[in-house]
Amino acid sequence: MNKLDENNIRLEFPYLKESENVIYFDNAATTHKPFSVINALIDFYTRKNTNIHRSLHKSSVSATQEYESVRNEIKNFICAKSSKEIIFTSGATEGVNLVAQSYVKKIINAGEIIFVSPIEHHSNIVPWQMLAKETGAILKWLPINVDLQIDVKKLKLVLSEKVKFIATHHVSNITGIIQDLKGLVKEANKFNIPVLVDGAQAVPHVQVDVSDINCDFYCFSGHKVFGPTGTGVLFGKQKLLEECLPYKYGGGMVENVNLFDSNWGNLPSKLEAGTPNVSGVIGLGRAIDFINKHGFDKISAKEELLSQYMKSELRKIVDLVHYGERLSSLPIFSFNIKNLHHYDVATLLGENNILIRSGHLCNQHLMNHLGIEGCLRASLCFYNTTSEIDEFIIILKKIISLLKE
Repeated sequence: MNKLDENNIRLEFPYLKESENVIYFDNAATTHKPFSVINALIDFYTRKNTNIHRSLHKSSVSATQEYESVRNEIKNFICAKSSKEIIFTSGATEGVNLVAQSYVKKIINAGEIIFVSPIEHHSNIVPWQMLAKETGAILKWLPINVDLQIDVKKLKLVLSEKVKFIATHHVSNITGIIQDLKGLVKEANKFNIPVLVDGAQAVPHVQVDVSDINCDFYCFSGHKVFGPTGTGVLFGKQKLLEECLPYKYGGGMVENVNLFDSNWGNLPSKLEAGTPNVSGVIGLGRAIDFINKHGFDKISAKEELLSQYMKSELRKIVDLVHYGERLSSLPIFSFNIKNLHHYDVATLLGENNILIRSGHLCNQHLMNHLGIEGCLRASLCFYNTTSEIDEFIIILKKIISLLKE
């Protein structure tokens, strides 16, 4: 990507335009929003504000059509087979909880097993812990290897008819490592075990094809993919979503309501109770447009350049420990500096207008596995630049020198 293209992309983001002296390396936490997304929210509330799926006036019909067009757009974006397989949520966290309460709860019995990757974000561990306590199910860890990947060979040895569900991530929020989902799903299918994938860290960086992966559920958050906060998507195979019981009740998800009983509507409405985040979903649609406009070929090429450059520069820093470096392929870099506390380093970086993440990164089990309390994470996006990496490295070296005096 040449300098002209790079600058043009950055001009599409008001935050980057208004904060020229800030280096934002916290994209795994949330990405910035292009003008097209922000303008869509403003346009809705200034010119189109109305509820959807209810009134017959022109404004409501138009807003409903725009809202539902995003559902179809996301179906195409992740290669689902039907728009009925797309459920709008508040984020990946709600997607996981929805599957736990609406689907797994009804198929699991005491003593049966739920397998979860031990290196998950808390949002894909805690719901399964609570469901296991509620149902008497047994929560077990998927085997992982020394490279922090799920070990599919060892997985074959622990699967059985007693295993009723598997949950894992697509891309690690700590290492940026891509998991072998097709291999995992292939083994799970031998026992008819449904698989849920948390794709929150994958969707901003790689083309996701849920039909090719053949997973049963896949969820992601809008705010990590240039869209508004409070938006998200749950994909589920239609047959399984039809088997789901609603876990939220109210308007919009019912067919008939009597004094003592009610009947649920069809997909996707039965899993989307209440007034939805209309403006947010429309904004999410514009975020998907933004990605499609630039294309994953361009995005991946730029991020590969950034990843390789950042890796090469980090390797030059004495006493830096980079976690998962060997197999990481996306621009997420978690590391520590020996004998320095990650909070101290992150604080001083922040004082120099370099924004990264520090702490356990909502993944305490992986921190325990690595034998650390926490770490630093610099996560990049295709709107970042090699010159920003250069400045980051210069400041980081100065901070290390200062703290080690």
